Amino acid sequence: MKITDEILGEISFDESLGSIEGEIQINGENVDFGISVDDINDKETVEKLISEFKKFVSEFDKWDKEMRAFAAEALTDDANDWLQDSLEDGEEFVEITEEKFAERMVLNSIGFDENGFEVFYDDDDMFWGHSILVDGTPENGIEQAYIAG
Repeated sequence: MKITDEILGEISFDESLGSIEGEIQINGENVDFGISVDDINDKETVEKLISEFKKFVSEFDKWDKEMRAFAAEALTDDANDWLQDSLEDGEEFVEITEEKFAERMVLNSIGFDENGFEVFYDDDDMFWGHSILVDGTPENGIEQAYIAG
C-alpha cells in the first residue's frame, strides 16, 4: 500500500517486512528512509512512529551537525590509521582533521523505529568504502558512531 504524506511524500507500507519506506529531500539531496514497525497493522503505533520521524526530520539540520561532529570525534583517528595503511611507498601522509572528516561524510539513508534512529553516511573512502553509522534516540541523543559494511 502507498500513501502520499504532505511532509514525507509518497511512502510505501510493506507488511511482509514490517516497514514504511520512502525518499525525502534533505539539503537538496534524495535520502532513502525506512521506519520499522513490529505490527504494521497497529494504526496507533504506526501513526506515532511516523509523527516522531517527521519531528526528527524537521530538526535534521541540527541532528546532522551533531551526528557529524560526534562521528568525527569518535572516528577521525581510525580514519587516519586506515589512510596510513593504504599509502603506497613514497606517498605522503596528509592527516584528516575532525572538521574535514565531518565535511566528507555523505548522508545516505535513515532508519527509524521504536528504539530510535540509525543514520547511514557514505565515507568518501576514508574507510575504503564502508559506511559510517550514527545511532541514538530523539530523547537521549546520539549514542554511538561506528563503521560497517
